[in-house]
Amino acid sequence: MLDINEELSKFEFIDVESVEEKIGRIPDDMKNAIDLYNKALDDLRSNNEDIAIIALKKAIAIYPAFYEAMNLMGICFLKLGDEDNARHMFNKVIQMDDNSIRASKYLDQMDGKVPSEEVNANKSKRMRKVATTAEWIRSGLSPEKNNPYYFKYILGILIGIFAMCLVWIIVPSGSPVNINIGDLFKKAVDTSPELKKLETENTELSTRLNEANEALMQANETERQLRDQMEQYIHWSAILRNLQNLYWEEKYKEVVIQIERDLAGLDMPGDIAYEIDELNSKCKPRAVSQFYESARAIYKSNANSRSLDLYKEAADEFIMAIKIIEEMDSKPSIAVDAYYYGGKAIALSQYPSKEAAEEEALRCFNAVIEIAPRSQMASYARSRINDIESGKAIKH
Repeated sequence: MLDINEELSKFEFIDVESVEEKIGRIPDDMKNAIDLYNKALDDLRSNNEDIAIIALKKAIAIYPAFYEAMNLMGICFLKLGDEDNARHMFNKVIQMDDNSIRASKYLDQMDGKVPSEEVNANKSKRMRKVATTAEWIRSGLSPEKNNPYYFKYILGILIGIFAMCLVWIIVPSGSPVNINIGDLFKKAVDTSPELKKLETENTELSTRLNEANEALMQANETERQLRDQMEQYIHWSAILRNLQNLYWEEKYKEVVIQIERDLAGLDMPGDIAYEIDELNSKCKPRAVSQFYESARAIYKSNANSRSLDLYKEAADEFIMAIKIIEEMDSKPSIAVDAYYYGGKAIALSQYPSKEAAEEEALRCFNAVIEIAPRSQMASYARSRINDIESGKAIKH
């Protein structure tokens, strides 16, 4: 019968620093998995089996080949009285690692098949037998220590052939003793089916070995892809957290700029993309006024220098505000001002060309007239349209 408390005492904490001293630096995900494993051992000492199982599940999710964590989880389930899940974990270890002696032992003891002392004794006996057999085979197949040992065998073969030929010459043809050298070669030919059988088995073993190597390569490639996916997920999670922090700081404009300009068109995990889209939808209506205020400040600061670069910088901010306004079902109160001053900044920037800038400015001025046809701003917009169409320069 399996003594759960005794088996739990056999699990020890893993010292990451000691492991790295022996085998070199290990990946960060494996370190995280080991930390969770050590935490689970702490929880078990406090009789918090449920919390320990949660930590072990996370450790196995990070590093699926963590067999020690799987075995420990199986023992946790047994301590909770959940024998089905315990068996499931031990069988999972055995399926993933044929040499998992610990999991096999746990299952045998759960079924009451063999006591642990007898298991160890039988295993030691089998190991001694294998070692003895291996030593016998090695000594039988190993060459003699004298370097020219093969001359002795070649000389013996030549002497045997000479003696056989001598007997064949001496014995008369009518003698009842019939020496037929061909029968010797016939016997060798008769053994060819066994040789063919060995060759067939060797071919099958080679094929299985090649298949196993291919499976191993595929498994390594799959593990590499999973690591890449995990690294990508961690990268995008950090970006999402940064955007959420900006949102809580009410920096809506910065959130929209990063999403619309920096992250547009990039491939990201589906759930991360959904969260970013939701965040963008919440920030856009609140970012309109921030874009407008920023654009107006830049535009006013350029009253004396009339720099084309500053006009373009202001125009870019106005364009972002106008783009969001055009996506909204109902226009905000600053829509008319955004279109009017945005049209002026765009026209004065002359970017990417004077003609292209004036064409976009005309679109903005017409939008002012369409939204508020009887307003003072609509009157200003008509005057700017007349200036452009008559070839006059638009004043700051």
